[in-house]
Amino acid sequence: MQPVSKEFLPWLKKAIPLANHLGIQGLRRQDKQLVFDLALAPLVNDKGTGFGGGVAGLATLLGWCYVTLLLDETQQRCPVVVRDSSNAFTAPITKDFVMRCEVIEEQAAEVFLQEFAVKGRARLRLKVWVEQQGVSAFSYEGTYVALGNA
Repeated sequence: MQPVSKEFLPWLKKAIPLANHLGIQGLRRQDKQLVFDLALAPLVNDKGTGFGGGVAGLATLLGWCYVTLLLDETQQRCPVVVRDSSNAFTAPITKDFVMRCEVIEEQAAEVFLQEFAVKGRARLRLKVWVEQQGVSAFSYEGTYVALGNA
């Protein structure tokens, strides 16, 4: 995986205006993961913790970014949609946090790109999670579809 270009996050915030209001402070690569650095304040609920809908929305967006950037690396940008997803909240998110995304299966990204090159359409299953103070606070799995020239 290549580093995230400096132009991607400003482009994302213009292409998806809601991204301007979700506390995204940074987007970076770390090993094979794509990582959001996030502020809690824009997502806080009435209990002073991370609002579930906002956190789930960020996970969906981070997965979408992962697939879009993967396609960008091979100059194959196309429409990407989330097909299905599920999430679980296991502890409150109580401070600024980091959200991580990666493929579920080791060679999945390579298989996805090969399938997309042959068929013009492909699916990729991703996992996203948040840990705070060494404890899992949130987990997500989603399937994303690259639609080729749809």
